[in-house]
Amino acid sequence: MAILVHLPSFMAVPITAALREAAPDITVWNGREAAVAEEVEAIIAWGLKPGVLPAYPKLRLVCAATAGVDKLLAARDLPPGIPVTRIVDPGQQTGIAHYVLAMALRHTRALGLYAEQQRRGEWKRHPGRDVSRCRVGVLGLGEIGSEVARMFAAIGYPVSGWSRSAKYLPGVTDFTDDDGLEAMLAQSDILVCTLPLTPRTESMLNRQTLSRLPKGAFLINVGRGEHVVEPDLVALIDDGHLAGAALDVFAKEPPAADDPVWNHPRIEATPHIAADPSYELVARQCIDNLRRARDGRELLNQVDRQAGY
Repeated sequence: MAILVHLPSFMAVPITAALREAAPDITVWNGREAAVAEEVEAIIAWGLKPGVLPAYPKLRLVCAATAGVDKLLAARDLPPGIPVTRIVDPGQQTGIAHYVLAMALRHTRALGLYAEQQRRGEWKRHPGRDVSRCRVGVLGLGEIGSEVARMFAAIGYPVSGWSRSAKYLPGVTDFTDDDGLEAMLAQSDILVCTLPLTPRTESMLNRQTLSRLPKGAFLINVGRGEHVVEPDLVALIDDGHLAGAALDVFAKEPPAADDPVWNHPRIEATPHIAADPSYELVARQCIDNLRRARDGRELLNQVDRQAGY
């Protein structure tokens, strides 16, 4: 029984160490070069290039190293019978919610503007905005989106949420379907995207959608970069319809050197750091699911490949 860690080195090294510590009886390989293909039963990965999966004839499980699985599901040679699991990490959910709340408060209290004034040596007050009059809309009410919505509601923001199926969260107005999306956008002064990336949600935040937000609205994206049509976003900010954006995810990471997000005065860009999963938890969930797969038991956090999450 063996697990192959197929990840960038910054994740591969700590996850490999955590796997070996948690399950000394399981062989763990970091990287394809060292692996014995006939022994690999599980792969931990972020994305998979063509030709990787067919090399492992005894593969019975693919484990995502994060909550998102879009890059794994995009693998053209992912066999239909191989289950895919994702990571569910309450600590990561809280960390992402903290990031979103920090960016929302930075916007609501004009802290970015004050930082600019400090650099210019300028002392000038601006009217603050009470959180009770700043309406938040959360796109996606899965584990992460629900935690984001709960945290906003707890400190007094009026909160709405939109999801594919109805959710019932205390203090959160729930919207579903296309009409519900239109209604939520129209009343969102801050829009937070926590959606999974699927064919339906790709490029969802485009000129048409973002134009439905109230004038002066602010976007926070912690979903995937592909949710946003970036030229449309930049144009709406430059035109004055949107106040700005905080982006932690990008279609290309890092963005190209000439990408306007690097120097745009009203876009906060961070390098996909809203929160990282616990590497020990990643290891434990993968090991648990591999043992379950071998025993024919139900897997934890198995992905619905049709739905995309």
